[in-house]
Amino acid sequence: MPNTQSSTVERVYDAFFNLIAIAFVLIVISYLFGLIPPNSWRLESGALLCLFLLAYSSIIKENVKTKNVKGLIWNVLILGSGVGACIYLLIEIPRLEWYYGSVWTNMDIVFGTLLIIALLDFSRKKFGWALPIIALIFLAYTLFGDLLSPQFFGHTGFSFERTISYLFGPGAIFGIVMSTFVNIIFIYMLFGVFLERTGVGKFLVDLSFAIAGRLRGGPAKVAVVASAILGSINGNSVANVATTGSITIPLMKKTGYKSSFAGGLEAAASTGGQLLPPIMGAGAFLMAEFLQLSYREVITAALLPAILYFVGVFLMVDLEAVKNNLKGIKDTPKIREVLKSSYLVLPIFVLVYALIIQNMSVTRSGFLAIAACIVISWFTKDHKMGIKGVSNAIIDGAKNSVGIGAMCAAAGIVIGTVSMTGLGNSFSSVIINLAGSNILIVAFFTALISIVLGMGLPTTAAYIISMSVAVPSLVALGIPALSAHLFVFYFAVVSAITPPVGAAFYTGAAIAKANVMATGMHSVRIGIGAFTVPFFFIISPVLLLDGTTFEIVKAAITAIIGIVAVTMAIQRLTFIGTKLFIWQSLLLIASFVMLIYPSLHSDVYGFVIFVLALLLNPKIFSNLFSQKKDLSKTIE
Repeated sequence: MPNTQSSTVERVYDAFFNLIAIAFVLIVISYLFGLIPPNSWRLESGALLCLFLLAYSSIIKENVKTKNVKGLIWNVLILGSGVGACIYLLIEIPRLEWYYGSVWTNMDIVFGTLLIIALLDFSRKKFGWALPIIALIFLAYTLFGDLLSPQFFGHTGFSFERTISYLFGPGAIFGIVMSTFVNIIFIYMLFGVFLERTGVGKFLVDLSFAIAGRLRGGPAKVAVVASAILGSINGNSVANVATTGSITIPLMKKTGYKSSFAGGLEAAASTGGQLLPPIMGAGAFLMAEFLQLSYREVITAALLPAILYFVGVFLMVDLEAVKNNLKGIKDTPKIREVLKSSYLVLPIFVLVYALIIQNMSVTRSGFLAIAACIVISWFTKDHKMGIKGVSNAIIDGAKNSVGIGAMCAAAGIVIGTVSMTGLGNSFSSVIINLAGSNILIVAFFTALISIVLGMGLPTTAAYIISMSVAVPSLVALGIPALSAHLFVFYFAVVSAITPPVGAAFYTGAAIAKANVMATGMHSVRIGIGAFTVPFFFIISPVLLLDGTTFEIVKAAITAIIGIVAVTMAIQRLTFIGTKLFIWQSLLLIASFVMLIYPSLHSDVYGFVIFVLALLLNPKIFSNLFSQKKDLSKTIE
């Protein structure tokens, strides 16, 4: 009897919070379609209230099951603090809209403090200590930065009350980042859930096997293709490594790849998916919102660097297969059979068509793509979505968005402190003074701070925080804002594969059962394009497709040759199996730098050095001749 009562209470409990999830989604949809009054501050407060309830409902349920009394008390207090602060805001917003940032009450400070504490605990539970520690450092800087020298990031100082009252509003926690989450990011996370429900994930993996599985080093090339596509859609490198990697990493190891290489490759490919248009995780949407540009402009600029990145990854995989004489796999799906399910990707084409061809708003394009997922599911055998299926997808979408929503709100603390203190401009002044207005040196420091701030954080948080601090130093030197944002975005993304702390390669190492640091070093080598190409597109916008047709085509061709050169230099091997001397690798690196720099003179010099580096090794001709001889014997 007690067990029956317990299960009944649990079902009622789950049903209640499932209704909250559905209500949350319906409120957001109603707001976006203009069915409720347009007050973004009120909507974001209500959204955060729902996120607190959805997140802590499962945590408290687990505390009760495990009889963790201390954890239960703490989590109930945190939930009460977060929900109470959001309710207080919903009631007081009419007053706060008039007096925000200038006049505050004691209750504003109390509830603002409680909300910040709750958000730090919320983000800690979802993503670990990295974001809370960064937020606390920035908060401490706001409160005590007046103790620093004005020449070294010092400011005039802010009282505790003024700081909390500012963070409690639309300039910080409920600012542009939380607004972007509610208006855009959440819709595309919901789209990702609906798309997954159609069975498109299995189709993409099967398609990757059918296309690349039989090539030399096949499983690794499958990992590149599948992880690139899925990584772009779900926008979470760690989740992508965990899902795709559970299939591809064991196959790579079975084929003959080293465990550390397999884990590093999966991390590099999954992370690089967020650089790949048209979706780019949430990055493109955030960038368009920050810069007030169209989505089409952002993804157009991001296209060629992303292609160069994956060309480099693919070539590194091929050279590794050559080095270890690795073959493809025989038992792969037949392409004709796989393509019978190609209609499953139609929602992605609908999304791209709506965004780029019809130039529809990002939000409406997302809803149209969700509708396409539902319709497409009706033509599948095992994934039809009726009312129950749609409801379950909505509930999962709401619950899946909890972590990103918490992260966006917590990142607002950092944005608010940077806005109050002018840290972005201070950082810019210090860096420019140190670097003497040298663009490459400033870019190096900017890349370094973006990687350090991004370590251990989800890509979205890494980009938001790095952007607020690092972009002004690049813009101050006359670099276009879009180039500066893409530069920072690239290094925020690759922080996930940069030792010593990179969540993506840690996950890859765990699946591959490999040494963590060895896996991290492989992920850096494989993803070398993401560490180098951004330095060139901030010097010249041609690599961002900003130039004449001739300039863009020339830049693309020479950059690809440059990527070929640097991959051979890193592997010290040619594609026909000839080992390279160190001096040849150094020449190839020099040719890479010259070829990728968009200048006719540097392209010519780079190509000459590239050819000379290969021709000066006599073994290349003997290997090439022997391969032709073997081929002629095979034909006979």
